[in-house]
Amino acid sequence: MAYTQDENANLNNQLEQQNIYNIQTGDLEGLLDIISDKLIKSPMVDTTTVKNNQKFIRDGSIKIGHGDGTLALYQKDVEANVEDDLQSIANQINGAFDVTINEGIDNTISISIVGGGIEGGILDITNLVVGDGNPLNVSQFIPLQKQKSNVDIEKAEEFLDTNIFELLPAGDTRQSRIISFFEELNALLPPTIPDFGNPVDRVEGTDEWIDAEQYSQDNSISYAQDNPDESNIDEEQAFIHRLTDTANDANKPRTIQEIYNTILPYLTDLLEEAPTPQDDRPEYTNLSDGYLQFRNPNQGIIIRNANKDFIEGLDPDNPTWLTSDYNGLISATNQAILDNNNIADYNVANTFLLENPGTGFTITMWVRFLDKASSGTLFNFGNTTRSENPFGFKLETYVLNKDDTSRIITRQGNDINITYGKFVEEYNRKKELGLDVGPGYDNRIFNESDTARFVRLQVREYKKEGSNRYGDDGGLRDSHIGVAGDIRFDNGSADWADGSYIGSGRKSINPGEVGGIGGDENRLLQSTYIPEDFNEWYFICATYNPEIKEDESIEKSRTNGTKDLSYTPDFWMNHLNAPDSDTRDVVVNSGFGNKCKVEIISRTDLLRARGFKV
Repeated sequence: MAYTQDENANLNNQLEQQNIYNIQTGDLEGLLDIISDKLIKSPMVDTTTVKNNQKFIRDGSIKIGHGDGTLALYQKDVEANVEDDLQSIANQINGAFDVTINEGIDNTISISIVGGGIEGGILDITNLVVGDGNPLNVSQFIPLQKQKSNVDIEKAEEFLDTNIFELLPAGDTRQSRIISFFEELNALLPPTIPDFGNPVDRVEGTDEWIDAEQYSQDNSISYAQDNPDESNIDEEQAFIHRLTDTANDANKPRTIQEIYNTILPYLTDLLEEAPTPQDDRPEYTNLSDGYLQFRNPNQGIIIRNANKDFIEGLDPDNPTWLTSDYNGLISATNQAILDNNNIADYNVANTFLLENPGTGFTITMWVRFLDKASSGTLFNFGNTTRSENPFGFKLETYVLNKDDTSRIITRQGNDINITYGKFVEEYNRKKELGLDVGPGYDNRIFNESDTARFVRLQVREYKKEGSNRYGDDGGLRDSHIGVAGDIRFDNGSADWADGSYIGSGRKSINPGEVGGIGGDENRLLQSTYIPEDFNEWYFICATYNPEIKEDESIEKSRTNGTKDLSYTPDFWMNHLNAPDSDTRDVVVNSGFGNKCKVEIISRTDLLRARGFKV
């Protein structure tokens, strides 16, 4: 583009002049560009000068000067100014230089190169650039004239569409932006989720996650920026920093924690705890004003009939709750002793009782235990464990201490001393490992307290002088069940079966020894457990059913692939079908299991089961 002399003068006054140039040695194209630039800005070059030096194609050849023909424009100045013999000059330039344009004689133009390592510091190149048929180096410029066209806008709009949307930049749709956001977020979040542990592993005495620094070292852009020598990841491959308080200033508002804080208000409904449903159940109101209170567990009420020596059904000489033919039981057991060399054959008595069962009995009572030490009788008739003529039944409670030691008699006959707490812990651990030890003990035993309270029912079915093969256990039934590693033990059996047992059918715990309440006390952990709650009332239901096939249950639970029943409490509580069955259906009374059993329910659970608010 060319300007008038006045326009060039004004332009030069407005622009800051750059007098220093640099080109590569030998760069002729760069040198010609600088000369053309300096000429077009010179006040000695105007529109007329440009037109007179332009090249046109006329009659098939290149002509110089404005006129008819087609204007010739070249891609490079070297091609447009082939007449300029400046290659040798370009080869000499080495360093910064300037091109000066001055007015010569008779309004001619003088062109010189100053600096650039030229010998002498200045070189006049006028003759190489202009003169003798060599046009001035402005033939590549096109003069423009200021023109103005008056357009009737109203008429133009009748024919022209002034809304040209094609020229507007195309923007992403909302959906595209959302997709792009999640793609970018997934790319910038660390690929590895922290392994916090459960619960979170923290530095002792602080709230800091124990592997926080290592995680930052492996993933954080903040760590990579601040510690490039220690970081395990380059800054350009790093990810969003995790916590705000450990980020550097550049990333403090740009952490995973800040993302969480930003979106948290939008997810309140998911993060808050579910509302507690309104409890519309009625509250229970006691039907009486009070209760009969005993000061100690072993203090009770003596019940007697003033008109007879005994209460109906509780005749010591004719226990109808045991058998319908007590005299027949005595005769059968005495005859068995004579036939067996003065040794009692308990199978005879057991068979007779099943063939001539009594009425059985049920004992129910409400009890609240006020301490963790008291033991004793809750209900008794007669004395089941005295050495001389034992008879009757008793409901009792006892407490085991976690650290008390008892004897374990193994199937090999070895005696091992072990604490009750350790015994429960070991068998529950074996259960967790999937070993064949049954359902395990109640997880609350020795977990909630260092003591554990139990309730047991004992019933003396028979015992005659001379029947001493089985010690004090001969003819004694109790309510212990098979749990964990302790199978249900028969009375005085010499078959130790599998596993180890606290106590045994033999008299393994002597009176006064740790772990024993009396010489006949065995299998102490297998009785009914009472959770420790000094404010809770428990309803105890103890039953004796002489028609239950207990001895057959013991035998079949250990044979024919049904050994699992030995460990199953529901079976011994009469709630699983016969041992020979292919299924384990739950029933009201299977006729198998224990003759004696004790069941409990807390007042709280009972009211809840009846639909009351507790």
